[in-house]
Amino acid sequence: MYQEMGKSMDELLKLDEEHLRDLFSYGEDKLREPSPREQALQELIPSYALRLGRKKGVTKKMLHEDYIQRCPDGLSYSRFCRLLTQYMHHEKVIAHVEHIPGDQMYIDFAGDKLSIVDSRTGEIVPCEVAVIVLPASNMTYVEAVASQSKEDLIRACENALHYFGGAPTALVPDNLKAAVTKPDRIEPVIQEDFAAFADHYDCAVYPARVRHPQDKALVEDAVKLSYKEIYPAVEGKVFHSLTSLNKELKKALEDFNNKKMSDRPYSRRERFLEVEKDCLRPLPAKRYPVKKRKMLTVRRNSYFTLFQHNYSVPTKYIGKRVEVVFDEDTIEVYYNLHIVTTHQRDDSPYEYTTKSSHNLPGHHGNYDDDIKAQLKKASEIHDDVYQYLLLVQQDRKYPPQVFRSMRAILALADKYGKDRLVKACRIAVECGEYSYTQIQWMLRNGEDYDLAPEEEEEERPENHSKSHKNVRGADYYKPKNNNTDQSKNGNK
Repeated sequence: MYQEMGKSMDELLKLDEEHLRDLFSYGEDKLREPSPREQALQELIPSYALRLGRKKGVTKKMLHEDYIQRCPDGLSYSRFCRLLTQYMHHEKVIAHVEHIPGDQMYIDFAGDKLSIVDSRTGEIVPCEVAVIVLPASNMTYVEAVASQSKEDLIRACENALHYFGGAPTALVPDNLKAAVTKPDRIEPVIQEDFAAFADHYDCAVYPARVRHPQDKALVEDAVKLSYKEIYPAVEGKVFHSLTSLNKELKKALEDFNNKKMSDRPYSRRERFLEVEKDCLRPLPAKRYPVKKRKMLTVRRNSYFTLFQHNYSVPTKYIGKRVEVVFDEDTIEVYYNLHIVTTHQRDDSPYEYTTKSSHNLPGHHGNYDDDIKAQLKKASEIHDDVYQYLLLVQQDRKYPPQVFRSMRAILALADKYGKDRLVKACRIAVECGEYSYTQIQWMLRNGEDYDLAPEEEEEERPENHSKSHKNVRGADYYKPKNNNTDQSKNGNK
């Protein structure tokens, strides 16, 4: 009989009387009614099992001490533990899980951290270790990351997908905060950025159930094996960056995946190539752009600053708190969930990126394009205005000053009309005066009316300023200083 149990004589002799009775009892003895002490314990066992499963730090020894305080003549510690274990096993029957190739990818962080050394300060910086497993083949990926943030988790998962060379149907994180916003047995709430990452690779997110260790047994085994097979490869070595640490981890990881498994005649990689690789789906051409978020305030000049670079928004958002969503390439600005504007990311410090559509006060950018725009407006009014502005440009030379004068001269057409502006420009050319002040003075004083109507139709002679009857000379059209004239008269 004991030979069928697989126990040696020495093992049987070490068992106490209660264990021996359980092993060799038959018939009525096996089906006997529990004793009063056992019946009393049966009433307490459900609450003990609940405390043992849900409260940290609770041990069977602590529960037995509580039991003895309630029942001083209670059962021994060994009998108490056996009955408690039997109850828990009957309450939680675990089914065998058949893993389908290419179906799931388990994701977790190792409890034991690794570290790097800051080369400038000598400070030891701890880092997390992501462990990712394809359960059908036990193919494993390990990567050191700075933290358990969503950005680091997403990047580690993406690197794992590229390491495996394909994507599974579902990602199974262990209810990590970076992946699961609200755990739930039926429909957990997935963190939106992690969900977007999964969508990019056409994967579902199927978190492991809370307090169901069997859902993540393989990845926990992989973590334990990492401590044994991979961690020793980096112990005692100094690394100054995550890149150098991961380079060493990858060497150990290759050996780990290529090594024969202890209870199998094949390695993880051999099994992966045989049954799982072809079941993974192709990866998209582009990687997922990991997006980050910041709440920033728009300053009085209608810009916000991100990484020391300034970006414009429309002036109505001055003083508002906006949400800035950015990745390596683009920046999106939201206010109350509505998009305000987008920019191409530029990390040049202390510089400004401005959109002309925001109509910000002041001038922004290169003056050359703005001067060309003013000349185009002038040509649309009349060629004489265009030629006059070219002369203004030659006379002023300094681009900001040229732009300011041109814009002011063209604005006079709105106040005095285009025809009068054309005549004023003709007179100013004859007088050799190239300024906004000169044109404004002529229009304000009606000097352009002195130009004969036929002048608009006839081609002017070369020395028109000297011979034309309506031109009174350059000195006449210069603005007069009234205060000076009065002072001269007073002196006389």
